[in-house]
Amino acid sequence: DRHHHHHHKLIGEGASRDDDLLVPYPRARLRPVRDCTPVHTGSLKHENWPPPPAAPGAGPPAVRTFVSHFGGRAVSGHLTRAAAPLRTFSVLEPGGPGGCSQKRRATVEETAQAAACRIAQNGGFFRMNTGECLGNVVSDGRRVSSSGGLQNAQFGIRRDGTLVTGYLSEEEVLDTENPFVQLLSGVVWLIRNGSIYINESQATECDETQETGSFSKFVNVMSARTAIGHDRDGQLVLFHADGQTEQRGINLWEMAEFLLRQGVVNAINLDGGGSATFVLNGTLASYPSDHCQDNMWRCPRRVSTVVCVHEP
Repeated sequence: DRHHHHHHKLIGEGASRDDDLLVPYPRARLRPVRDCTPVHTGSLKHENWPPPPAAPGAGPPAVRTFVSHFGGRAVSGHLTRAAAPLRTFSVLEPGGPGGCSQKRRATVEETAQAAACRIAQNGGFFRMNTGECLGNVVSDGRRVSSSGGLQNAQFGIRRDGTLVTGYLSEEEVLDTENPFVQLLSGVVWLIRNGSIYINESQATECDETQETGSFSKFVNVMSARTAIGHDRDGQLVLFHADGQTEQRGINLWEMAEFLLRQGVVNAINLDGGGSATFVLNGTLASYPSDHCQDNMWRCPRRVSTVVCVHEP
């Protein structure tokens, strides 16, 4: 009975319930003004990493699968390194160009398959109820979302290949001399210039990026996590760990320490919980924590932006 099989396919692979929410900020808490004054001009704390000397053709990204112990718990995930990020890395809008303006949500697989990504992970934060892209998004040279100068951790690449990590004023984001070609916003600058920077981030970052839970719980709870950054050689580093909020996974301190051991010098935290997704050659290769509609299986969440490693 074809109809019957089709029904099962929809359930097993259908929309997730969005039930593993890991979000940095409470909906109700009134923000102290100093936290959330948009910074339009001037220079904020960030790190610029010069582009590596012109390398011969970048080889394929190196993907490492790990099962490591964090506080005695076994956690699985992937660490990806990609050479020549200026030529091999893109921030993608959900479901392709126009996705942010349309407030689309799509699975990482859907977005990655259309763009022929070798590796793809979920990217920036978004509003679950509207699908709105949050923070700055520059996708292949097109600026499609603006944080309005709000202070959250940023990661981007400028036209000359400079890797930029940290906080940026509106003026710095809009710089036309050496414009951003890829840019996205996370929450919590994990590693700054080879040192863990989580405490400083908690003091600095503005809580207008998402909607429930307290900031310190967001940092300290075990969950599925993703991060983006770079190593000393100027290679792009993508990290993901499987988990489920309060039951499995890692906290931000554990993620930062793991990344430091892998030689990462700058990194920011991206969306986690049910959003955390790793797609290899167009196929889901992580274990989502959201349930499917039928509640027995797990389904990948429809998310917003995607980070993509592709052919040069």
